Amino acid sequence: MSDGAASFRVSRAAARRYLAERHFLRPPRSLPSGKGSVLALVARLGSLQFDPVDLAGRNHEIVCGSRIRDFEPRWLDELLYDVNPARRQLVEQYNKALNIVPMSELPYYRRTADRARERYWSDGTYRRLKRYVDEVLQRIEREGPLSAADFGPSRKVSWWWGPTPGYRAALEMLSYAGILFLARREGSRRWFDLAERLIPPAIYAKRVTDDEQQAHRLLSRYRAHGLLAFNASSEIWLSGPHRERRALTKRLVAEGQLAEVAVEGVDAPHHLPAAELFALDAAAVATSGSRPVAADPNAVAIIAPLDPIVWDRKGLRSLYGFDYKWEIYTPPAKRLYGPYAMPIHAGDRFVGRIQLRRDESRLLVDGLWWERGVRPAHHLDGLAAALDAQGRMIGAERVEVVDGLLTSAGAKRLLRAARALR
Repeated sequence: MSDGAASFRVSRAAARRYLAERHFLRPPRSLPSGKGSVLALVARLGSLQFDPVDLAGRNHEIVCGSRIRDFEPRWLDELLYDVNPARRQLVEQYNKALNIVPMSELPYYRRTADRARERYWSDGTYRRLKRYVDEVLQRIEREGPLSAADFGPSRKVSWWWGPTPGYRAALEMLSYAGILFLARREGSRRWFDLAERLIPPAIYAKRVTDDEQQAHRLLSRYRAHGLLAFNASSEIWLSGPHRERRALTKRLVAEGQLAEVAVEGVDAPHHLPAAELFALDAAAVATSGSRPVAADPNAVAIIAPLDPIVWDRKGLRSLYGFDYKWEIYTPPAKRLYGPYAMPIHAGDRFVGRIQLRRDESRLLVDGLWWERGVRPAHHLDGLAAALDAQGRMIGAERVEVVDGLLTSAGAKRLLRAARALR
């Protein structure tokens, strides 16, 4: 990527320490309890990936719960779906996937909706759905937020995932095109309203250039993760030719928005938001010399499968020696761990994987795998604290470990520590 040597060079230990601290994982759950910390976290990371799967908390909730003390999922819902739109400070928007982003940054994510609207109106989709679109818009304008269920049955039409009721396809099309926005969610049911009724007028009216949107979206990847190589996992990046991303990255470096660094032992140069160079430098100082500052092995966090810190699977291997794949879509016979196995982060390393699920009033640990060379005894108290926090977040009354998952002594210690924290 670079035309010459990077001006700043750090060790992998320094890179890991920097990432742990910028992600509020050293120590975990260090942000104070309250909605203000949700906003602080989204401001730091730029976006939280939304996923509806809820075995023991949804992805975006687990991201918050690993960083915010006594996190309550309702805080996110209030910031996203408050009945008073003026109090909404977050919004769902597509950025790599469906993400939660600051409402103030919405103008920088309009490109996807603008292109969808142009496509639907030019490829015949709007014309094919017009009878449903007209009724949807008329009723929402008259009645307020509505869901697909409010329109009753309708003839199925061809949609991108398969035959779909016409009213639902119309709602999807209008939301993808930015004409409707999400008013609220309850489980899998979604209510939509007119965009101009949900978006603050100043933000709704603001327009930024396509070039500014492209730059913002590229910066959002570095902002979310913190330290990415140009050859990071391909699903992180925008679609389009590498040469365009290369040119834009060089421009952002020249403008002082990104900084290039070399990580020892890793071939590809890395980039990070330039304003965070001081934090990387501090991590380099802390991890160098004859007496580096040790990371606390009991500073344990359970990391969501789509947490920004694990977006870059290649980076996990090169910086941590940790191979991770979310196996929820892997056929059962080919899974190495479990469908919702989540990384365990301790100090500034990944030390294992854990699978959790809500079972009535219990948070059940039904999978636990430690990395080779890890001493579990060093992390059990910290894991107990992380499990206790996870249980509180989902309203579980107790934590249980399935029989045979740990040695008797290990299970007793883990559960005793978790109970003592309540």
